[in-house]
Amino acid sequence: MNTASSRPLSVLRASTFALVVPALLSLSACKSDSPTPADAGTDTPDDTVATTRAALLESSGACVLQTAREFQTVATALESAVAAHAATPDAATRDAARAAFHQAMDAWQVAEVMQFGPAAPRSVPGGAEIRDNIYSWPLVSRCAVEEQIVNRSYEAAGFENALVSRRGLFALEYLLFFEGADTACPSTSVIVSQGTWAALSADERAARKRAYAAVVAADIHRRADALVSAWAADQGNFARTLTTAGSGNAVYPSTQAALNSVSDAIFYFEREVKDLKLARPLALRDCATSTCPEHLESPFAARSKANLRANLVGYRRLTEGCGENFSGTGFDDLLEASGAGALATKLRERNAAAAVGIESVPGDDLAPTLAQDKAAVRALYDAVKGVTDVLKTELVTVLDLELPQSVEGDND
Repeated sequence: MNTASSRPLSVLRASTFALVVPALLSLSACKSDSPTPADAGTDTPDDTVATTRAALLESSGACVLQTAREFQTVATALESAVAAHAATPDAATRDAARAAFHQAMDAWQVAEVMQFGPAAPRSVPGGAEIRDNIYSWPLVSRCAVEEQIVNRSYEAAGFENALVSRRGLFALEYLLFFEGADTACPSTSVIVSQGTWAALSADERAARKRAYAAVVAADIHRRADALVSAWAADQGNFARTLTTAGSGNAVYPSTQAALNSVSDAIFYFEREVKDLKLARPLALRDCATSTCPEHLESPFAARSKANLRANLVGYRRLTEGCGENFSGTGFDDLLEASGAGALATKLRERNAAAAVGIESVPGDDLAPTLAQDKAAVRALYDAVKGVTDVLKTELVTVLDLELPQSVEGDND
């Protein structure tokens, strides 16, 4: 794992995060000091709820497109920086490529919470699996990447159709940041049993990693373009598919179906963030020792906490609104229109508390704190659980939304 000295300068990180991450530490998440319709009681007219539901779908679609365009911008820069490093391998181009990776991951982790429509799996209405082709975590394999280094499969025509574990942002993270000579492949792997990994010189292995990284970065850029194209009004216009949910819509036959699709996406914060990114490393599940740091996300670029920060931004964009300081229409507005103003306030307060909890852990990586102060990471988990408790109990109940199958019966 790389040390902090290999990280890009903080000013580079700050300038990019200012573009994609609104102020996370603001505890004043209320959108207005004036009373909402819910403040007057629960007899909100049905047409107000219907209007707000429609506005939420429109806002959610616009938010996905905005976030996808943010990622497209940094993915373009990422391709250029990685290609430059492949052409001129020195410390300066390496650091620039790593900085571009951090900028791209900052933007993509916001989009992780927006996996509905074309970003979603093909098994989901409207899904085209664009997300998995950009970042397939937790379906990742360091060994699979190392096998491609030996086989040079990245040079083959059609590599863009290779298994997602061989491409995407995880593969690029390994290729740009991991500097060790060992392999994660077991003895049964051909590259180990036949000695082909060990036969690579350090210079040859580094050269292949740079060439491989350039191919992967270019593929990520293409996928970013495809995601924007799928949502843009002058191209695929999936935003219109979302906002015209109802009779005659082949993807969303009802407004409720469309809302369930958006709701399912934000459960990323329950499944991936709470359960996988935090509970497993903390040994709260799927871990037989006191901690399991091997389950932390981002083992090579050391940015597991930075990813959580961006995930919360994506969650807040959909639940509170995608505008500046989380203004605009979000699920909190639908709660208020439905007469649940107190719950809307609770949602915003829990979100803000989670933001404070994330920032209370120092640095961009959870690994050092997990090793030295497990209680601090557990406190972060508890803050995140405060968010997801509202999501999977009160919010879905009040708005009559369906729980995703992956969390049904999950009582933690």
